[in-house]
Amino acid sequence: MNERSTAPTPASSPSAKGQAARKPAGQRWPQIWGPRLWMLLAFAVVLLAYRVWLIRHSGISLFFDEAQYWDWSRHLAWGYYSKPPMIAGLIWLSTKLFGSSVVGVKLMTMLLYPVTALVMVGFARALWPTSSGVRTGIVAGALFLTLPMVGALGLFASTDAPLLLCWTAAGWMLWRAQVTNRMSCWVGLGLACGLGLMSKYTMAAFALTALWTLWAVHGPRRGLLRPGPWVAMALALLILSPNLWWNAHHGFPTLQHTAELTTKSGRNGGLLSALEFAGGQLLMLGPVVVVAGLWLAWRRRQQAGQATTAPRSQWAASSQMMPPSQWANSTMPSSVVDATGRPVARTSAYYLASVSSHRYLWAMSLPLLTLALGQALYADANLNWAAPAMVGLTLLVATLLSPPLIPLAAPRPHRWLAIVLGGNLLLTALVMHARDLATAPLPHQFDAMWRMRGWQEAFADLAPALDDPVVAGLPVLADQRLLVTQAAYNWRSHGVKTLFWNPKGTRNNHYELTQSLPDRVGPDVLLISNSPQPDAITQRFAIVRHLKSTVVAVSSDRKIELHLFFLRGFLGYTQQSYTEQSGGHANPQAPAMLTP
Repeated sequence: MNERSTAPTPASSPSAKGQAARKPAGQRWPQIWGPRLWMLLAFAVVLLAYRVWLIRHSGISLFFDEAQYWDWSRHLAWGYYSKPPMIAGLIWLSTKLFGSSVVGVKLMTMLLYPVTALVMVGFARALWPTSSGVRTGIVAGALFLTLPMVGALGLFASTDAPLLLCWTAAGWMLWRAQVTNRMSCWVGLGLACGLGLMSKYTMAAFALTALWTLWAVHGPRRGLLRPGPWVAMALALLILSPNLWWNAHHGFPTLQHTAELTTKSGRNGGLLSALEFAGGQLLMLGPVVVVAGLWLAWRRRQQAGQATTAPRSQWAASSQMMPPSQWANSTMPSSVVDATGRPVARTSAYYLASVSSHRYLWAMSLPLLTLALGQALYADANLNWAAPAMVGLTLLVATLLSPPLIPLAAPRPHRWLAIVLGGNLLLTALVMHARDLATAPLPHQFDAMWRMRGWQEAFADLAPALDDPVVAGLPVLADQRLLVTQAAYNWRSHGVKTLFWNPKGTRNNHYELTQSLPDRVGPDVLLISNSPQPDAITQRFAIVRHLKSTVVAVSSDRKIELHLFFLRGFLGYTQQSYTEQSGGHANPQAPAMLTP
C-alpha cells in the first residue's frame, strides 16, 4: 500500500468515527489491488487468448494423456490406474462449460495458470508484507506466466496445472501457519495439500519443505508438539481418503504404477541422464532468466559488500510495515542486528522477511529438485517431475528483478525485467511456431506438437466406414492405449465403445483394468490398428473384413497409418477357451476367413 497522509481528523466528524474503527496505517496489510495487478490480469488474459488461438491455428488434436483423461472424465471415479481423480474432474467440468472440442477439453486447466500467478501475489505479500513486496509478487506472477515450462504445459490438460496451483497455495499457507500459528492457516495448508495429492502424488514431496519449516522458520512455536501441523496432516489425508479407498478396492494400482515409474524406467539413468535433466530444468526456467538471475545476484553481492542484513530504512515506520500483531514475541535470543547495530528478534518481520523468506523459497525448490535429480541418476526422470520447484525459483528471481524490501521509489532493474519477459516469450514462440516459420517440412524433432498432429484427419478419414449398417454400433477394439483413447475421442460423435486386446489378462494400464475384451466366444468388433496385417488379433476371429486404411503425414519423417477391420465371431484368446465354451473340437488356430 502506498504511503498516505494520516493527519488527525476532528473527533466529531463522521470520517473520524470511520478512522477510529480502522487499524492505524502501520498495522494494515499492504494493498494488493491496484494498477499493477490490473496490468498482470490483462497480461494473463492476453497470453491465455494467444494460447487458445495457437491451439486452433495449429490444428492439433489431444495428446495421448489428454485423450485418456478425457475418456476418464466420462466415467468419474475416485481414482484411475495411473493418476488421482482431480484431472478427470477438471476435464469433466471443462467439457460441461465449454464443450468437448480440443479447446473445451483443455480450457479449465489452462485457466489454472493465471490463477496460480495471482496466488503468487498473495504469497509474496505474506513473505514480504510491504507494498514493494506486493510488487515483487506481481513481477513473479508475470514471470511465471512467461516461463517456457508454462508456455509448454499451458497448452495441455495435464496434472501439472492443479499441482502447481496447490503447491503455491500450500507454500503460502505453510508460511502463514508457521509465523502466526493460526488454526485457519493450518486448515488452509491441509486443504491445499489434500487437493494437491488428489491432483498428483508429487505433492507428497512438499512434506520435506514442511518438516524443514516447522523448525527452521521462527514463529510463536516450533516443531510438532502443537495441534496445527496434525490438523493439517489429518485434513490432507481426509481429502485423499476416497482415492486411497479406491486404490485398496482395486489392489492399489495407482501406487503400484507410481512406484514402478520411479524405479523402472525406459532408460538406465546415469550421469548423462542426470545432466540432461538438470539442463532441462534450466530450459524450463528459461536461459534468459538464468543469466539475468546470476548476473543480478552477483551484482547485488558486490554492492552489498560484507553487509549481512538489510538497511534499517527498509522497515521504516510507515504503511509498509507488517502489522505487529501478526508476529508474536518469542523467548529466542536476539542474535541478528540491523545496520545500526541494534539487535533484531528472530521472530520479527524484519528478520523473517529479509532472511527466512529466501531460505524458505529455497526449501520449496531444492528438496524436489534433489529427489528428481537422484531419480534421473538412478533410472530416468521426466522434466515435468520437478515442475513445482519452479514456484520457489520464480519468486527468488522476482526478488532480484523487483526487490521486496526497498522503498517503492528506489530504482529497480526494469530493463532486465523487460529482457527476461520478452526473452521467455520469444523463446516459447520460436519453439511453438517453428513449423510455421520453416519454408520446408521439418523433421519431427523440430516440432514440439508433432505427437498431436494428424489424429483428427486420420480418424475423420476412417469415420464414414462406421456408418455402414453392418458394423454400426459395434465396439472398437485396439491393442494400444494410444489408439483406444484417440478412437474414443475422435469418434465421440458416434458414441463408440472401446475395448482393449488383453490375451494375457494383465492389469498393467487403465484399459486392461477396466475395458479388456472378455474371453467369451462370439462377439463381433471393429479393429483399429497401425499394422496392415494384425495377425495376432485377426486369427482369433472367424471372419475378417478390411474396411478402410488411411495415411496422414505429420512431418517430413513421421506419418500416421491406420487400418480399420470388421471382425466377426471371436474365437476366444486361446484354443482352450474356444473348446471349453463351444463344446466342440474346431481348431481356432486356423487362418481366419477373409472377405472383401
